[in-house]
Amino acid sequence: MRPARDDDREFLFTTRRDGFRRYVELHKPWDDAYQRVVAAEDFAAAPVEIIERDGVAIGYQIVERKHDHWWLDEIALVPTERNRGLGSELVRAIMDAARAAGMPLRLNCLRANPARHMYDRLGFRVIAEEDARVRMEWP
Repeated sequence: MRPARDDDREFLFTTRRDGFRRYVELHKPWDDAYQRVVAAEDFAAAPVEIIERDGVAIGYQIVERKHDHWWLDEIALVPTERNRGLGSELVRAIMDAARAAGMPLRLNCLRANPARHMYDRLGFRVIAEEDARVRMEWP
């Protein structure tokens, strides 16, 4: 894991698009131009970390450490790394760090995203429901 660099911008966008587009499109059309702007804003403002294996980027995560909780904004993996337990491993590591810091961990998840089941298995509970998303918290 390493902090994102300027040359990771396109990787962030394409990994996000590949990971989330099909779920977003269940609720609204995916607009590449708009999503590029959002990705650029997130890249500039959020603490993006690149997940690597053998020096090759295989995903990214964004975890914001706020004064009263940690916010798991996003985890996205390249297609070849999905459904192999890595997402659960990453979330467990974030949960361990949040626990050590004495902070609850919160997130939003698209209802249609299969990661929702992983969050349920890991002990997150629903604290609010919105149109296309659920807000969850652990512990």
